[in-house]
Amino acid sequence: MTGAVESPFWTFVKQSVKSLFIVAFALSATSYTDDVVGSFEGLETGLSAALNTSTATTPKTTYEALDQSLGKGLDLIKICTENADAAGFNIGTAIGWLIAAAVIAFGTTLVTVIGGAVLIVSKFALAVMFAVGPLFIMLLLFPITARLFDSWFSQVLNFTLTIVILAVVMAMATTAYDAFIASVDLNSNSGESPMWAAVEIGALTGVLVWIILQISHMATGLAGGMSMAAMGIRHLMSPVTGGLSAARTAGNIINPVSTRRDLESGMMASGTRFDHMIAGNTVINPAYRQHVMQNIGKNWGWQKGGSVKN
Repeated sequence: MTGAVESPFWTFVKQSVKSLFIVAFALSATSYTDDVVGSFEGLETGLSAALNTSTATTPKTTYEALDQSLGKGLDLIKICTENADAAGFNIGTAIGWLIAAAVIAFGTTLVTVIGGAVLIVSKFALAVMFAVGPLFIMLLLFPITARLFDSWFSQVLNFTLTIVILAVVMAMATTAYDAFIASVDLNSNSGESPMWAAVEIGALTGVLVWIILQISHMATGLAGGMSMAAMGIRHLMSPVTGGLSAARTAGNIINPVSTRRDLESGMMASGTRFDHMIAGNTVINPAYRQHVMQNIGKNWGWQKGGSVKN
């Protein structure tokens, strides 16, 4: 009415609805915590539960997986040190068991420390992303800053997938330690070489450390592989905009735009069918019919004026 909005009416409606949704999520603590943060936490929990096989020994959380991995390593170290004590004055055997214990301790500590560091950093970074989340959601209100929301969403998804993949890797580490303990008998009477056991556990922990170091790249690849444009607010609102587009198409059929002669001014005027009916520019109006009949053929006939003679 005041001319402040220059865009079409339906565009204004879509922008208004989008702004209401954005403000509702960004400025309401309950909506943001329950819907946004809760959705990402549910995604993390759901993916972790889906990727981990449900057994009696399977850890329920990533922290439990780290504890179990460390516990398995400590059990192996205890066995090695006990065998070293039992070797007595057999210096070679005692040194072999101590070297095996040192290798197992180093590998177990490395897996636990690196895995714990990745988990803590991801959890802390995810908490920071959630803390500043309302600000980035508000940036969706302006087209020039909407890409910053895509970057924030990508980072949140990246850290979430990092935690999920780490949980799977640590569950695999626990299973690998169980398989190692079942296949290798570290008792002093078994005849098993302690150095060979140290090589095996060293190779196992080396592979696990390498996998843990690749987790961030895996998560970045998965999160970056999703088209952020497809996660934009325009596509998230596609069901609403699709319904509005269908309603607008139906409205054009029922209420099309046409050009008719205005009853008051006599000039040609463009407008919708309802606009013409309100203005009386319709054959239903007797005055309009009379006006049209009076003007039919009014300008027909021979050209008025003089003749041209040679």
